[in-house]
Amino acid sequence: MIKYQAINFLTLITLLLLLHSSFFMKGAVCTGYFPMISVEYGPMSNVSISADNSRRMLGPFQLCLACRCCSASDPTNCSSMPCCFGIDCNLPDKPYGVCAFVPKTCNCTSCV
Repeated sequence: MIKYQAINFLTLITLLLLLHSSFFMKGAVCTGYFPMISVEYGPMSNVSISADNSRRMLGPFQLCLACRCCSASDPTNCSSMPCCFGIDCNLPDKPYGVCAFVPKTCNCTSCV
């Protein structure tokens, strides 16, 4: 009887820890889905440099928009959800300067 109580107690503690750890994942990347969207490529415009040849450093550009995401285990199981989009440049099999605005993660609440 004591052995079964100990097993039940350990099972309960394990479930509580799993439930508690899932609260920290709120707003994080959902690993069960991946973005399914066609990528449009386009050349970057020439960047002009000021007279003193200085450039300013910019942070990564990301935007949260709706996209279609499919389950990793079943690609026919898709749904619309917010995705984090970013700009990718220097893509394989593309000429230098060609960039794409592509989805990075599914089910985002804010892109950081």
